[in-house]
Amino acid sequence: MTMFDRRAATELMFDASATGDAVLLVAAVHVVVTLTRMFLIGSFNLLGLIETAIFGVAGWLILSFAIWIMGTRVLKGSGDVQAMMRVSGFASLPLMLGVIGLGWAGTIWQLAIMVVGASVVLGQGTKEAVGSVVLGAALVLVVQLLFRVPFLLF
Repeated sequence: MTMFDRRAATELMFDASATGDAVLLVAAVHVVVTLTRMFLIGSFNLLGLIETAIFGVAGWLILSFAIWIMGTRVLKGSGDVQAMMRVSGFASLPLMLGVIGLGWAGTIWQLAIMVVGASVVLGQGTKEAVGSVVLGAALVLVVQLLFRVPFLLF
């Protein structure tokens, strides 16, 4: 999925058993990045580590749902919300770039992969899929800013 593979996105879309794997992958990515940061500053906080995993998974689910809402309700695509969540969960691997201080690059890469996923899952063209991801991410950011919600978007 990290290489913009439409075939992999299609397989994930139909593999309901991959949902658990997506949850574990998202949590693991956030934990590894946080553990690295803790190691670099010389401090370990178990509660902070657990919190990071929970907020990372929550942010992934909310972002996936926001992309699905924008893609199906606003941009008239069609697709299953669980499939969108599975596919976008496997798109979180580039966030590992945060380990080497390139979290911003990982976020851009993740969103680009989500465009491919939205295209496949929602049956949209590239322009509509870009719109779904951008509008979904913007919706999440607005909610975060308005309510100061602590979940991690990316």
